[in-house]
Amino acid sequence: MKTSNFCKLVPPQRIRRTGTSRRELYRRRPITLLKPKEKNMPAKSKAQQKAAGAALAAKRGQTPKSRLKGASKDMADSMSEKQLEEFASTKRRGKPERTSH
Repeated sequence: MKTSNFCKLVPPQRIRRTGTSRRELYRRRPITLLKPKEKNMPAKSKAQQKAAGAALAAKRGQTPKSRLKGASKDMADSMSEKQLEEFASTKRRGKPERTSH
């Protein structure tokens, strides 16, 4: 059976069983049900938000990457621009200056 990009067969362990027949378990479902939704990742501290802002500026070419240090340098290398934007856009009010890890 050929599946389109929109639908896939869902294995029975991915569906909650509530008195459904086996045929019902294997029916076609949209792929969106299979993918976990991306959650918004807010920064947990003011320092993390500032580092994300610096990394985002370097990624966009507003500042040179050579000026980055520590966490902001790691963030620029490992995170996408969209992820950095989510971190950097976090409001600072109510956030601690640093988190204790």
